[in-house]
Amino acid sequence: MKARFLALFIIPVTIIASCTREKPEVPEDNPEVVTEPADSVWHITIQASKGADTKALYLDTSGGKDVLNAYWKAGEKVKVYNGSSLLGTLDVTPGSGDYPTTATLSGIVSISGLAQGNQLTLLIPRETWNYTGQVGTLESLQSNYDYATATVTINNIETSTNTVSTTAATFNNQQSVYRFAFKKDNADFSIRDFSILSAGNRIVSATTLGGTPTLGGFTVTPASATNAPLFVAICNTGTTDDTYNFIITGSDDALYMATKDIPARVLDVPGKFISAKNINATKSDFAPVDGTTDTAL
Repeated sequence: MKARFLALFIIPVTIIASCTREKPEVPEDNPEVVTEPADSVWHITIQASKGADTKALYLDTSGGKDVLNAYWKAGEKVKVYNGSSLLGTLDVTPGSGDYPTTATLSGIVSISGLAQGNQLTLLIPRETWNYTGQVGTLESLQSNYDYATATVTINNIETSTNTVSTTAATFNNQQSVYRFAFKKDNADFSIRDFSILSAGNRIVSATTLGGTPTLGGFTVTPASATNAPLFVAICNTGTTDDTYNFIITGSDDALYMATKDIPARVLDVPGKFISAKNINATKSDFAPVDGTTDTAL
């Protein structure tokens, strides 16, 4: 716990001038020490838990099919907001076990103007809520794109110790994680990047803390051309059937097209792991006038 702030106010020495030239006043030996309440510095500790599909991630391949599991990791950070105002950042102390599903969040926040009963919003893993710039790896999703939120209520504000207590936090994931595997002529297909769009225009590229989304596709760019499956975090605003359309740049620098129907059963709630295998790509038919597609636009 940080010590409370002390501010020293030294009573000034004043020389009073008059016709009789009075002697200067003697300063006090012990200047007054005033303790200022540190209104902007409050210590907060929150007990956090989450469902099986919420932050962070690891791929369990030991069973009959791959399962994306979740746990808390040391070193993670949780942002605390009042509305859209950032109040502070909390450190994560995971619970026991190799893959803990509970954690203690602690840190310093500014709660000026807040009172008992007010609600705070918690966000992980980072302050910028944006799905663009993905590279297709689970590691990048863990650190940058696996957003989860929770709402807590202030139970008590203890001014004598500058501590705040809240209700426990239950985090909910805001997107699902997809594994896309592309094929060409039923064979593995090496790609440089792909853009993804929703036929229903329901894919979120970014969102505000208040939940206002920017809809539209985004591009996933691996570090180098690859034929390995790519992992992508996607927030879809609908719960009915949708179709994802892909524009793919192959390792041959030609453009390819692909589609994948997404059933409603995987869109009912966020936080799922969805494996979309064998997405067959065909070369784009946007070609020069000579009819070839080797240099398709």
